[in-house]
Amino acid sequence: MSTTDIATESTPMATTEEDYGIEEGVPTTTEETATKETEETPDDKPPINHKNYLNLVAYIANITLVYGIGNAGWLGTPDNGELSRKYQTLVTPNSSAFTIWAVIFLAQGAFSLLQFLPVFRASEMLQKGVGYWYIAVAATQIGWTISFAYEVIPLSLAFMLLIWISLIGLLYKQYYTKSTGSIWEFWALRFPFAVHAGWITAASALNVNVQVVSMNVTPDKQLAVAIISLAVLHAISVWVLFNIPRPNWSMACVLSWAFGWIYQELGEAGETIQSNFSPDTVAGVAYAAIAVCFIILIQIVVRLGFLIRPSMNPYKKVTDEDRVDDSAEQDQEDMKV
Repeated sequence: MSTTDIATESTPMATTEEDYGIEEGVPTTTEETATKETEETPDDKPPINHKNYLNLVAYIANITLVYGIGNAGWLGTPDNGELSRKYQTLVTPNSSAFTIWAVIFLAQGAFSLLQFLPVFRASEMLQKGVGYWYIAVAATQIGWTISFAYEVIPLSLAFMLLIWISLIGLLYKQYYTKSTGSIWEFWALRFPFAVHAGWITAASALNVNVQVVSMNVTPDKQLAVAIISLAVLHAISVWVLFNIPRPNWSMACVLSWAFGWIYQELGEAGETIQSNFSPDTVAGVAYAAIAVCFIILIQIVVRLGFLIRPSMNPYKKVTDEDRVDDSAEQDQEDMKV
């Protein structure tokens, strides 16, 4: 999955929590700080600390056990693909959607190595923003992998929600952590978790539906839960784009990706879905999924359009001149009315 994220050159140092950036490389470095950074000598390199090592260990444990148990069947249990087909739901995406894990693990693999560089190892975005949250993400994801492999679905749902809480906690912490605003900081320290959070948001909705299917509830109730799940996911896409000062473009793009592959899967519905739901029902959910997929993309374009107006651009310093220009434009619009 690809995303388009925004970074700017420089803005004054944030003075309040709300001025600190959440996503997409929000610059807060002053000229004085930038000058100080350029004057650093090799002797000024910050030491590597325990958080750096723990992040690396967490990544290695996560990718090893998630792949070994979930895909290679180290425990002699069915792999994730088999279980996905066994617990087929109306919001299960096509298997191709899961290739996003390659993006997630590659990005987090890069993070686990790049965080040792002097420019990142002691940065606030890592030490305070990431903190111990990534360790919690890895631990709960391993817990989900084991519980899902053994088909303890209620426990797997609990772990899935804990993964989501851990990722949202990490993003929230980064939201209020001072950012250098560099594009390197975004790709190394922020993107790996934003894209992961987007996918786990969709996966949490899927896990809820898997829980319902595992309980052998009637098809009409499965349909109701599926519709509610799609509505909630779309609402989250609206929230991350329009409700927070600096949009989380990554999460929105991932949710659009998920909706697109749900549509693809329903177009090739398996035997379980065909036996439980009429063709019209399946087609209706499929059309709804692809519609929301494009609606989210339109939302992204609209939100990008807002950046044209300085007063609505969180990545640009708003000057008094900009405010006057915006006020004049608003007055002209009011006069036309």
